[in-house]
Amino acid sequence: MMHRKFAYLLGLLLTLSPLLMAVSADARGALEVPDSAFGEGAVHDGDARVASRLIVDAEEVTPGDTVRVGVAFSLDEDWHIYWQNPGEAGLPTKITWESEDLSFGPLQWAAPGLFEEADGRINSYGYEGEVVLFSDTTVSEEATEAIEVEAFVDYLACSDACVEGHSELSRTIAVGNYTTPADDAVLELFADALGRVPQRAADVDLETSFHYAPGSEDQEGDFRILVEIIECQEPGDQCRRPELSYDKFEHAFYADAHSDVDVHTLGAAAHPEVADGVVLELEARLRYDFEPTDGVLSGVVEFALADGSSLSVHLRDEFESAGDGELLHGAGFPAWLDAVEWVSADEGSSLPGSPNILLILLMAFVGGMILNLMPCVFPVLALKVTAITRLAHEDRRSVVSHGVAYIAGIVGSMMVLAAVVIGLRMAGTHVGWGFQFQQPHFLAALLVILVLFALNLFGVFEVTVGSQSLHEKAEEASGLRRSAWEGVLAVVLATPCSAPFLGTAVGFALTSSAPTIIAVFAMLGLGLAAPMVVLTLVPGWAKILPRPGDWMAKLKIFLGFALLGTAMWIIWLLGRQAGVDAMGLMLMFCGILALSAWLYGLVQFSPWTKKKMATVGVALVLLGAGAYLAFPIEADTQSRQMVRADGIDWQPWSDEAVEEALAEGRPAFVNFTADWCLTCQVNEENAIETRRVREAVAEYDVAMFKADWTEPNEEIREKLAQYNRAAIPYYLVYSPDRPNEPQPLSEIITANALVDAFGAAAP
Repeated sequence: MMHRKFAYLLGLLLTLSPLLMAVSADARGALEVPDSAFGEGAVHDGDARVASRLIVDAEEVTPGDTVRVGVAFSLDEDWHIYWQNPGEAGLPTKITWESEDLSFGPLQWAAPGLFEEADGRINSYGYEGEVVLFSDTTVSEEATEAIEVEAFVDYLACSDACVEGHSELSRTIAVGNYTTPADDAVLELFADALGRVPQRAADVDLETSFHYAPGSEDQEGDFRILVEIIECQEPGDQCRRPELSYDKFEHAFYADAHSDVDVHTLGAAAHPEVADGVVLELEARLRYDFEPTDGVLSGVVEFALADGSSLSVHLRDEFESAGDGELLHGAGFPAWLDAVEWVSADEGSSLPGSPNILLILLMAFVGGMILNLMPCVFPVLALKVTAITRLAHEDRRSVVSHGVAYIAGIVGSMMVLAAVVIGLRMAGTHVGWGFQFQQPHFLAALLVILVLFALNLFGVFEVTVGSQSLHEKAEEASGLRRSAWEGVLAVVLATPCSAPFLGTAVGFALTSSAPTIIAVFAMLGLGLAAPMVVLTLVPGWAKILPRPGDWMAKLKIFLGFALLGTAMWIIWLLGRQAGVDAMGLMLMFCGILALSAWLYGLVQFSPWTKKKMATVGVALVLLGAGAYLAFPIEADTQSRQMVRADGIDWQPWSDEAVEEALAEGRPAFVNFTADWCLTCQVNEENAIETRRVREAVAEYDVAMFKADWTEPNEEIREKLAQYNRAAIPYYLVYSPDRPNEPQPLSEIITANALVDAFGAAAP
């Protein structure tokens, strides 16, 4: 029935889609341009999200005329494109003009809007709705015939997803004896576009002054900048406009693409020494490609005026620097600074980068649910569902008891893990998600647990008490203990896996207070336990499971082999960390463990006789001898290779190596990965180490870096923390054109996404 309803709904959507597209096209067709001057792009869910039109403010021109040529963008609701400086995410919109008879001036950018993404942790600058980007052009004196003008438009459009768009637009402009303006609709567009372009401070009678000083110890920037923007010096002066005010102080100043520094506004205030003016305090950091010479501070301030309108002002100042983030040579901050009453976060505003804790908890819960589908956890979940199936049609009390025990095992383990993280932080050690998989002895212990679980499923021994007289009475208790241990095992196996939302939630938690760590890990555990909650605690759901039968015995054996498959993966991880000798010794120990478990199983329910004591003794001796030979295990840093014979030529990651590649004009790709991260391995096999990606690496000359976190590495952990991440995989694409603004990619990547990102990052 559900499939039939879905088919009906899909058919209805397919039937209506031409009508919806026609309505959309009609709405976009309000401004008429030749077919060659119209383009659509950024296709998402089958629909183009951005329309672009090549417009000119004259129908006919004469040689030597000055005309405006622009691209008018129309965006779907909730979609945006990016400014010349996209901010912390995105790509700048690019327009390339071509014409033999026109000389193009610089592109005129409208003042950007602010887009707070990832719940305010990422701030980007761009446009939504309608915007026109244009250039002033001069017609050649030799132009005698119709002029051909082309515009090659590239942009990144984002909403809940980001899609690249491209249009090639062209049109003809007639050349005659006199100039004929375009129609009123086009002229109005250009008038509005001109009004949105930031004006120079001097052109709107604003006086500016800049002061530089070193940053304080509790600030991350290289230095501080104080900006005075003065409208009226004295109360009797005539001011051209209503009093200046600032909307959101933390985003008052947007550094543009020409600035040698990136800035963050620390505070804003009314100027204490003049009749009408504003003071901004900025935290500044030199951009990567800055040379130790004179630098430029360049950007836009947008003021809210008392009459409800806004004023965008372009500010520019040149400064001297000793380079490498050294103190700027300037006059210092004025004495009146102490009298300034700053608007700050303590007075009600929220600084960027303060995510909503409720959203973080929701992300942790959803990420925990998705973990159930990961190959590292699924065998344990399937095992538990099988056990519930056996009880579902008999006793609801038993179903609920086993489900609660399993959930308690998961949540309890998460609390233990949270306590370990808090304890390590209190001891001065920082960790990331899955940190325990960086320890060879943990891998060895996990391998033992997996083998024992598999042997139990094969019937080699039973997890119960030895006395037959107590067997029936203790059966339920021992079963509950087993359910709890299965919950523990699910958590242990989940930690090397990453899932959508998980990285963001855990990354936030590991950099937060102890109560936040506990809350996030608890929600993560509840998400991981959610399928069992539905099956056991919600009345009626357990009845959807099939009735017990012979199939369960076969499935039990199959799940045993599934756990052995997971054990093989752990063996491989151990070999990568500690070398082939350690892997061989642990394989030997697993064989001895299996033999010892089999010997124990032979006499498990027998009375305590000399035969049973001898058998158990032999099993213990075998275990002791095997443990003596196999342990301790030492990490072997020479046991891994960075390059596959037929694969990508990976280089070990470091910030310095990335900087060198960018200085050479090469894009760079950083792959934060580890041998114990299953998602990382799947991505590398299915997306990264593919023929198409290797061809793109060669075509765009991409420097490929691997940040291998298989073993503890503080530099990698700190780099991930810089982006509020604590889990892998994580991917960054650097462009030489934007060296300080790497583009993060999704945790689940495709070859197409990589090729597109490499192309966008190429100079």
